[in-house]
Amino acid sequence: MVTESVNVQRDTSPPQRLDLPLVERRQAGRDYVRLVLDAPAAWESLPGQFLNVLCESDPRAAVGSERRTLALDEGGEWPLATGLELGRRKWPFVRRPLSVSRVLRSGVNVRLEMLVRQVGSGTRFLAARTPGTPIDVVGPLGNHFTLPGDDRLCILVGGGCGVAPIFGLADWFLERGRACVLIVGAPAFEELPVVFRETPPATGDAVAPCPGFADPDIDVETILSTDDGSAGFHGTAIEAVRRRLKDVGDDRPIALYGCGPERMMRALARLAERRGAPCQVSLECFMGCGVGLCLSCARKMRDPASEKGWTYRLTCQDGPVVDAHDVVWQ
Repeated sequence: MVTESVNVQRDTSPPQRLDLPLVERRQAGRDYVRLVLDAPAAWESLPGQFLNVLCESDPRAAVGSERRTLALDEGGEWPLATGLELGRRKWPFVRRPLSVSRVLRSGVNVRLEMLVRQVGSGTRFLAARTPGTPIDVVGPLGNHFTLPGDDRLCILVGGGCGVAPIFGLADWFLERGRACVLIVGAPAFEELPVVFRETPPATGDAVAPCPGFADPDIDVETILSTDDGSAGFHGTAIEAVRRRLKDVGDDRPIALYGCGPERMMRALARLAERRGAPCQVSLECFMGCGVGLCLSCARKMRDPASEKGWTYRLTCQDGPVVDAHDVVWQ
């Protein structure tokens, strides 16, 4: 088995709270919206890091998006927090952790791209923001993906919202001349959080590059997989990885990278173990603070020094990127 340490932090900006203007909003599939924020010229983050985003900062705006009466005191302040808010996924006032999908640079201008899936009151509020609106963020937070130490082929796997940091990772690899393949999976074509220049045809069991993204800057060999076969490879993203590896052969060293649902990441870790390949994954979990205070993102990780063989670590501080072989998969 090959493992690599990923708990590193270098060449990134220190975490800070910023009000970043929203400069672009565009639909990306049925339930997804891509938001582009204007960032300071000195901004530096690496693929895998995230922002903790305030969804609603105005109680009256919350009343509108929640479609409910919000009891405020005479001064119009927020209700007193009890700590139970962290367990309420629909509570709109706890920040949401969102990956920095891509860092777009043009001269001294720096813009950050986020992918938002509209699943609750908080993300609905964010997705409905219009250009010119300031977005309150804290970041960059967490650690990041790392490059392999040699020229092995890197296979990047994203499922659902998990494609967000994988896009930025593909950019990063291409800038450094590293060979990589991007595999994007979803239950059905309409659930993909991307837009293509043309609709990828249904190709049954064939694994082949699909038509390019609508964004011309995303230029990497991409394989599309859908569980129902509505477009691209008919099967899961992991099945597409296995099929692609047959073309690669056993002699070519590879490294696996992924972000997506727990089940998919667990399967990717097992595939990497059988192949004897390094595997880095970005964990998805609910967070309240993003800085190690609320303890809501504790995760079981292997620890040889512990009598139990594992210990709890915080995803926000020790992740979200981890060595897949260190995770105690549920």
